[in-house]
Amino acid sequence: MEPLVVAQIAVAAVQDIVFAMAAGSLACAVMGKRSGMGVPATLRGWQAGLALALTLAALAYLWLQAGVMSGSPLAEAGPAITAVLTESHYGVAWSVGFIGALLAALSRLSDRRGLPLFAAGLVAWAAGKAAASHAADMDDFSAREAIHVVHLCATALWAGSVIVAAVMLRRLAPNARAAAEHRAAFCTELSHLATSALLVVLITGFYNVMQDTEQASVPFFGMAWGWIILAKLACVAAAVALGGWNRVLVLPDLHAQARQDGSAFMAAQGRFDAWLSIEALVMLAVLAIAAVLGHTSPTGG
Repeated sequence: MEPLVVAQIAVAAVQDIVFAMAAGSLACAVMGKRSGMGVPATLRGWQAGLALALTLAALAYLWLQAGVMSGSPLAEAGPAITAVLTESHYGVAWSVGFIGALLAALSRLSDRRGLPLFAAGLVAWAAGKAAASHAADMDDFSAREAIHVVHLCATALWAGSVIVAAVMLRRLAPNARAAAEHRAAFCTELSHLATSALLVVLITGFYNVMQDTEQASVPFFGMAWGWIILAKLACVAAAVALGGWNRVLVLPDLHAQARQDGSAFMAAQGRFDAWLSIEALVMLAVLAIAAVLGHTSPTGG
C-alpha cells in the first residue's frame, strides 16, 4: 500500500472519530437536559473544537487526495487541488462535506440556534462522505447513498455517545454535581439511544454489505475487504456485549441504589462507568477499522 494511501486512512480514521464524538456531544447535550443531569459547561467548547478539527482534517485529506489523484509527491500536490475540486466528482462531494464541517464550527458562535445548525452541519458532512464512498459508485442522490448517510449518522450517534458519555460521567461522578437519580436517568437515556442507533446500524450495514458483495468478482473471504468486514463485526459484537452487560446487569442496580444516593450508588456508578469506558475503546477500534474499510475495494479488484 502506498504511503499516501496509508496517510489517507489515518486522516480518515481521525475524521470518523472526530465526527462521531461531535455527534455524541450533541446527543449527550440533549440527554443531559432531558435527564435533569445538566450539561457540562465545557461541552460547548468540545463541540467547537471537534468541528474545527473536522474542518482541518478535511483540508488535510483533500491535500492527500490531490497527491493520490495526480500521482505527485505530497509536497508538490498543491497545484492539483484546484483540478480535484473543479474537475472530479470527489471534489463536489468533498465540498459538501467541508461546508458541513465549517457550518458546524461556525454554529457554536450562536447561543439560540447553535445546536440545530451544528446538527445540520454534521449531516451535511455525512452526506459529503457518502457521496465520495462506494455507495455513490452507481449514481448520486440514490437510495443507496441516502441509506449510507443514515448508516454513517447512526454509527456516529452510537459510537460517539458512548465515547463522550464515558468522559462526562467520569468527570461528574467524583464531584457529585448531579443528583444520583439524574445520573441514573442519563445512563438509561444513553442505553436507549445506543440500542436504537445499533438497530439502525445493523440494518443499514447489512444492506450496504449486500449491495457491495453483488459487485464482487471473488468470494467474500477471498478478498481483504471481506476479512476487514469480519474484524469490524467482531468489534461491533464486543461493543454490543459490553453495552448489553451494562444495560441488563448494572443499570437496574444503578437505579435501585440511586434512591439511596450513597456509597453503594457510587460503587454501582463506578461499575457502569468502567464497562462504558471499555466499550468506548472498542468503539474507537470500530471507527478506525471503518476507515480502512472505506479505502478497500469491495469488488476484489
